Parts: sequence; C-alpha cells; structure tokens
Amino acid sequence: MFAGLVTALLIAVAGTPQSPPTREQRDVPLTSTREHLDAMRHLRLGDDSMRVERWDSAAAEFQEAIRLEPSLEMAHYRLGQVYMETRRYPNAVRAFLGCRDAFLLSNRQRALGDLRTQRALDEQIQAIQDQETAVGTGHGSILNGGKFALDRQIADLRALQRQSTSVSEIPAWISLALGSAYFRSGSMADAEREYRAAIAVDPRLGEAHSNLAVVYMMTGRYPQAEAEIAAAEKAG
Repeated sequence: MFAGLVTALLIAVAGTPQSPPTREQRDVPLTSTREHLDAMRHLRLGDDSMRVERWDSAAAEFQEAIRLEPSLEMAHYRLGQVYMETRRYPNAVRAFLGCRDAFLLSNRQRALGDLRTQRALDEQIQAIQDQETAVGTGHGSILNGGKFALDRQIADLRALQRQSTSVSEIPAWISLALGSAYFRSGSMADAEREYRAAIAVDPRLGEAHSNLAVVYMMTGRYPQAEAEIAAAEKAG
C-alpha cells in the first residue's frame, strides 16, 4: 500500500536502529505524506460544502478524509456535525466515537515521536480558523456551540502541540458532542455520562452544565437539575 511513497513518520525509538519494533509501534498505522495531503484536501472540501449546507457532499468528503487518514480527528468530528444537522443521530454517535478513537490514536502517534502528526495538528487548527473566518464574515453556519466551540477546539489542539508525550484525557468538546448525539438518539444514560465527562475536563463549560440539567429534569432529578442550571449561569 505504501510502496513508492515517502513516509513522514519519524519514530523516536530507544536502542539501536536494528532493534525490532515494539508491539505498540507495530499497532500504530502509518499514513504516507501523499495520503495525508489528500486527506487534508478532502477535509477542506468538506468544510466548503458544510458552509453552503451541501450535507451529502460534505459527508462524502469527510468519509474520504477518514479513509485516507483514520487519525484525523476533525474529519470524524465534522462528519458527526453533518449527521447532527441532518438528524441522523445514531450515525452522529458513531462519528463522534470515531473522533474519540482518532484522538487516542493520534496520542499514541505523538508518544512515538510522529512529527507528521504534529504537523497535522497545525493544519487542523488552520482549518478551524478558516471556519471561524467564514462564520465571522457571514459565509458559514454556526454549528454545535458556535465560535466558542471553535475557540475551544483550537485551544485543545494547541495544548496537544505542547505535550511532549501522549495524554489520555478526552477533550471536553468531543465528550460534549457525543453527549448531544446520545441525547438526540434517546440514550439518556449515555448522554449523562458524556456530559459529566466534559464537565470533569472543563468545569467552565456552560453548555455541558445546561445540557446535563435537561437530562436531570427529564429523569425527574430536579435538585440536581437546579444545581447544573446554577453552574451553567456561573459559567456564563
């Protein structure tokens, strides 16, 4: 599959060059430079389609980006947004679960010294900034939390850039999106778990508090709902 292509994965391995790869290294799939560039192209084409609400075209572009580079978090996330906008909530759950898995896979690649993965973070941040610009100039729709959510994604990806080793904490925006997909699918227990996970990572996330309050109200836990409403108001 990778014959004739130049790989951009530079893995820092202790020991001599002749040392056999560890099981962890063997389990991390490699993405060639050409595949990565193609994946980023499809990600941007998908973003362009989202801005004009061409949902089927956007979904196809994001799916192709994922096929080329399974660890591309934002392709999974954007696909989940498309499914949320088109009310295909079980599909959205699967897409956001894929985003979470991609995040963990990227962490493993970063832990092994994958410099291309670090560059992919730069490019994903730029794609989010482009979406912010489009929204700010009236050429894009506001999805899943608007500018605040985009700022949160950028901050989290930049935090990953500063990590010298992998981290296991799932970003709040992934858990929040997954919770909303579960909620729309009618899976209240799953939605509650994900909203609580988002709050554990970022207690200032007002949207997670307010959504959790709705879950509590729908399940008859009114004191807990009131506490979450107060927390949401405090978070602004």
